[in-house]
Amino acid sequence: MLLWQAGRFRTFAFRIYKFNYLKSLQLPTFLFIFLLNLHLSAQNKEIVKEDEPKLKDDFTEGHFHGHIRNFYMNTINRGELKDYYTNATGGAVSFTTGNFKGFQFGVKGIFTYRTFGSDLGVRDAVTGKNAKWEYELYDVLNKGNFQDLNGLQGLFIRYRFGNSYISYGKLETEFSPLLNNSNGRMKPFAHRGAWSHLNISENHQLNLGWLDGVSPRSTTGWFAMDEAIGLFYNGFQPNGEVAVYREIYSTTGIGILNYHFRKDNFQMNFYDFYLDKVMNTIWTELGYDLADFNLGFQYVYQNPLSYSEDLASVNRYVQPYENGQVLSSQLSWKKTRFNVAFAYTHAFDSGRFLFPKELGRDRFFTSIPRSRLEGLGNTDVFTIKAEYHLPKPNLHFGLEMQQLDGPETGKLKFNKYNIDESFQVNSHLSYQAHGFLEGLSFDILWIFRENQNHTDAQSIFNKSNFNQLNFVTNFNF
Repeated sequence: MLLWQAGRFRTFAFRIYKFNYLKSLQLPTFLFIFLLNLHLSAQNKEIVKEDEPKLKDDFTEGHFHGHIRNFYMNTINRGELKDYYTNATGGAVSFTTGNFKGFQFGVKGIFTYRTFGSDLGVRDAVTGKNAKWEYELYDVLNKGNFQDLNGLQGLFIRYRFGNSYISYGKLETEFSPLLNNSNGRMKPFAHRGAWSHLNISENHQLNLGWLDGVSPRSTTGWFAMDEAIGLFYNGFQPNGEVAVYREIYSTTGIGILNYHFRKDNFQMNFYDFYLDKVMNTIWTELGYDLADFNLGFQYVYQNPLSYSEDLASVNRYVQPYENGQVLSSQLSWKKTRFNVAFAYTHAFDSGRFLFPKELGRDRFFTSIPRSRLEGLGNTDVFTIKAEYHLPKPNLHFGLEMQQLDGPETGKLKFNKYNIDESFQVNSHLSYQAHGFLEGLSFDILWIFRENQNHTDAQSIFNKSNFNQLNFVTNFNF
């Protein structure tokens, strides 16, 4: 009996020893597993936190884009009149953040340098004038400066909601038939203010804007609206006086309303441009597609504001009795790679069609590079356009022929810039690379223009009776 109890005691003692020994071995393992679990739990919490949106993520997830541009321009005037040429190189870089609860921030810088060219300041021996078009690749307000041509092209904040947005700041110009970037030089237009784009439904869109500043094309500075109007050549008044309206109008800005409607083959655009203290411009545009054809109409009516009535005639941008009216139409046909169009525009004799060149360029159906309607009344314009696209290689050919009837030098009632009736031909060729060179493109524009009546040197120098070559190389990224 005693032996049995002694045996049970030894077995129990051994089991206690074995349990304590195992506990001594498993304690460090237990602690390791416990601490590891705490560490993993902390990491999981950090991962959850990192998944939460942070402001810095919108910068790291933002994107850069821009371009490098080289522009060669050569104007060949008639006969003994002086020719000019220049080559400009520059580019632009912009950055836009990602979307942070609907908000985005953007900035864009631009620069230009003169690479080589003739002396643009040398005056023609016959007319006493120097270069015109070539200066527009640099800064027309600071002629002779070809190096220090850097500028801030954009600095804005934008709020997106659905397919709509509201922007405020220095903005890349939204397209309209009067306010647009007109990117045919080294530096396009840019505007400052507020702009909202509202997608009401699939068929209805609304754009609203109030702009109080502008950086005009071919300049590097920013100007308040009252400083901008009149920066460029002021032209003539209808009575023949040299116009002087720079810094005369204390305008605070320009308001823009655009309603766009599209359904099936029909589309309509209605614009109202309210230039404070100066004038109001209503622009209506209709388009209809039928098979391979498109028929379009544009009608514009301008109404001067009462502010001009208290100014001297020579200081008025628009005379109180002027109501610019324009009717423009176009019939186009498009088939696969080929497109041809005939356009006709009539400016009525109720007044000159006016819109400050410091703000944009008109886009009538007959408007082509180096020929716009601004400043003219009692005028007819006929334009034929043809385009052909060859997919491989990616080549685009274009031809535009324009006849301008009505204006005549010396008769200034409907002729702000004293130009003559003219005939003009534009031919252009563009190529876009693919594959390794994706983003690289070449554009060649050749312009020929001649006066129909007055061909004396003063009437044509750098205005007409010239050939001009424009060769542009772009690399977009």
